[in-house]
Amino acid sequence: MSYRQLAALYLISTACFVCVWLLGVAPGQAEDTAVTIEIASTPPLERLRPNTDLARVTLTALLHGKPLGQGHVKVQLTAPPRTKVLATGFPRVEGTPLLALDSEFRDGTFTLQYLFPIRGTYTFDLDIAPVPGGPVFPPTSLRKTVRIYEDPVVRRNAWLLIVGLFVLGSVTGVMFARSAAARERLLSRAIVGPLVLCGALAPASMVSAHDGHTERAAHGALGHQVMRGDNGWELEIHSSPMPATVGHLVQLDLWLRKDGEVFPGMTEVAVAAMNQEDAQMVVETHILARQGHASQSFQLYDGTLHTITVTVRPVGGEAGGWAPPTAVLSLDVVALHPPMAVQARMMAILLGVLVGGMVVGFCVLRTSKEQAGA
Repeated sequence: MSYRQLAALYLISTACFVCVWLLGVAPGQAEDTAVTIEIASTPPLERLRPNTDLARVTLTALLHGKPLGQGHVKVQLTAPPRTKVLATGFPRVEGTPLLALDSEFRDGTFTLQYLFPIRGTYTFDLDIAPVPGGPVFPPTSLRKTVRIYEDPVVRRNAWLLIVGLFVLGSVTGVMFARSAAARERLLSRAIVGPLVLCGALAPASMVSAHDGHTERAAHGALGHQVMRGDNGWELEIHSSPMPATVGHLVQLDLWLRKDGEVFPGMTEVAVAAMNQEDAQMVVETHILARQGHASQSFQLYDGTLHTITVTVRPVGGEAGGWAPPTAVLSLDVVALHPPMAVQARMMAILLGVLVGGMVVGFCVLRTSKEQAGA
């Protein structure tokens, strides 16, 4: 066998080996080590109404197609990006972080209750890492998206407003075309009046962001609490900033101490935030911390007073019969006016509909008169 034949045979065998490895071994190994996430909601995501339905969202981590028994997860939820046409109910929330928390896995699942504020596509960014004594897998970063559709009632009201403005413009155009002698007077009434009407309707109907209760004094002293129990137990909670602002996260830090030292064992932390004005739950989380210190962040997007309830419980009976305390924080939320770009865009859309109706009404009547005269 010649040298060229030996070299060709060597290249062919090497190529076959690489192809077999790529098609068989490599995908199998990647599948064995891949961690995936499934997201489920009750009620289903396609039925949720923004700022109305409280969703119970369950994140399930799968390894080898089975729930990951132990692990650590970091979750960040980001609001849908800023809209290009019609504004949402909370323009200041668009594109901002809504949640940032981390927890140990419990049977491969992590559950929270959340009131999605606006329509659009939300982004979950997850970092999953192994823990000592748990399954071995490479740290994994995943991004998942969920879509929340607009409330049919809000969509219907928006269309009614648009149709109403178009009809108003059409009637005004007809009146303008009929009264050629009083054109200037009708022009001032037909244009200036609807302009004022649109100026009132635009921010109130299409951009329904709350201005907030800025006149209420901030409860800054209630942002820090220390609760002492029996047998040397102590719970300290601190929230910042005070007051909170729509579009920015509120960070909640807590420490569970035993005899002056941070509790070293597993700790269960339950946090619930409620909108006091509407008596509605906004977010509720249950996390597992590996020790008695935990920190999580969330955004309160409605400008009103909120109550944050925190319950901490050592896992495994280390509390020695001590009843877990429940701390209650009052947090005022300051809402800002919608951005000027959003207000200008909505005004332009509404005025465009109104002027379009006027042009149609004027042209239709004028065309009918010309045809009648001919």
